[in-house]
Amino acid sequence: MGKEKMRNKEIAEILHITPAAVSMALNNKGGVSESKRKKIFELKYASSQSPEEKEKKKGRILFFIHVKNGNVIAETHFFVTLMSAIQERAGYYGYFADIIRYDSKTQFREFISSVNMSNVCGILVLATEIDSEDAALYRDLGKPLVMIDNWFAGEDYDCILMDNIDGIKQAVRYACHMEHRNIGFVRSKIHIHNFDERYEGFCQGMREAGLPIIRKNIFSTKCTTDGAYEDMCAIIKKTPELPSLLIISNDVMAIGIVNALKYSHYRVPKDVSVISFDNMPIARYFSPTLTTVSIQDKQIGYVSVDRLIEKIEKGMDNYFVHNLIGVRLEIRESVCNYSSMR
Repeated sequence: MGKEKMRNKEIAEILHITPAAVSMALNNKGGVSESKRKKIFELKYASSQSPEEKEKKKGRILFFIHVKNGNVIAETHFFVTLMSAIQERAGYYGYFADIIRYDSKTQFREFISSVNMSNVCGILVLATEIDSEDAALYRDLGKPLVMIDNWFAGEDYDCILMDNIDGIKQAVRYACHMEHRNIGFVRSKIHIHNFDERYEGFCQGMREAGLPIIRKNIFSTKCTTDGAYEDMCAIIKKTPELPSLLIISNDVMAIGIVNALKYSHYRVPKDVSVISFDNMPIARYFSPTLTTVSIQDKQIGYVSVDRLIEKIEKGMDNYFVHNLIGVRLEIRESVCNYSSMR
């Protein structure tokens, strides 16, 4: 049995900060430096098990990645960081995490029929692209189960996911703060949970700001960088006037869209400002640097494994959690005040 995680008050005493600051850091709120935030996470998650227990290999965790739409998942930094975090955290608890990627139910069934499930202790699923029918395949395996990056309304699953809606609402509020009123949104042509929630966040944010959602200001592109570039070039040719600010579903698309704007002689942000989502590393080095919603991809991995270990070791399968991991807007160069445009 592992030790209890360190309480926020204990962490605060060690770091000479307030428990409120610890809580803000763990929930990805502002007001805490990155160096302090890192120390808080290290103390929180390094305190839950003794060294003796970490030496033991207790069993195997399967981490399934069901790919339906090509590179939608694989092209994001979130995917890479999540895999690393899950393997790291599982190893910390003394488990080995196997990553299984497949793109059809036939492949899934072939894998299940070939693997020894007796030494599988639990299952994690990157559920970004799956539906309720797919989810049932994992539930029917009869192992402790946690879904990542999706949720299934009215169904009993533990779900750990980012707060897409609040992230885009933060983007809308910042756009309004910068005096933009003619705000557009770029959706993905592929409809998955994350993209749909981000559009819902846009609609909610616009309504809360008292701004109209104008149909001609809603655009759709492919969700790859090259695809978004090509689609945006076509959109620009047939759109006489673009909104003063575009909120884009993710950074992968945003890179292509900003390049299309540049190619078409739009200055970013002076002619069109841009806000994106994901805060991939390239967002800090692209020109202009991208204002984007930052997700806690590593924490999503940690929290997912934490919950699965609870279910495995403590039998906590009589209730289900729906845990939204907070996000925050990183303000950079791709947005300027509307009054300074053009």
